[in-house]
This record gives sequence, structure tokens and C-alpha cells, in this order.
Amino acid sequence: MQKAVDYLVGHPVVFVIAVIISVLILLSFFRRVMRTLLVVAAILVLYLAWLQLTGGPTHEAFWHIGQWFSTLFHFLGELFNTLLSLLKLTKKEPS
Repeated sequence: MQKAVDYLVGHPVVFVIAVIISVLILLSFFRRVMRTLLVVAAILVLYLAWLQLTGGPTHEAFWHIGQWFSTLFHFLGELFNTLLSLLKLTKKEPS
């Protein structure tokens, strides 16, 4: 393992190529995971629509999922607002 690390450190072009390939592999993995999550979400939405259509009782888990998404969106909104305010503070006006 040490030889591989020494080789990559000694050859920066090979190191950059290895990093690019690693990033592409990670992005491919995350894309597949996101596709799977979207399919599961679509199935859950269809199930919830079926329950609404037939008048069946909705499970309490759907309420918890809705609350979780609401909390997540609120957190992400606050995070982006904080990041934008930091970017505005660090941006210097030309004199």
C-alpha cells in the first residue's frame, strides 16, 4: 500500500487522474442511490393516494415522514440563508 501511495505522490498527473476516476465512481453510486430513493418515494406517494381514494386510514408513519421533511426543509433553508449572509459579508465592495 505504501508503494502505491508513494507512486501517486511522486506522479501528480496519475494522482489527478485517480482522483477524477474516484469522484466519477462516487457520483455514479450516489446517482443510483438517488434513483432508488425516488422510486421508493413514488411508491409511497401512490400508496398514500390509494388510501385517500379508497377512504382508508392513513398510517401515522406518513405524518412522521411529513414532519421530518418539514424539519429538513426548514433546516436547509436556514443553512442557505446563513451561507448567503456569510457570502454577502465577505464580498468586498470596490473602492
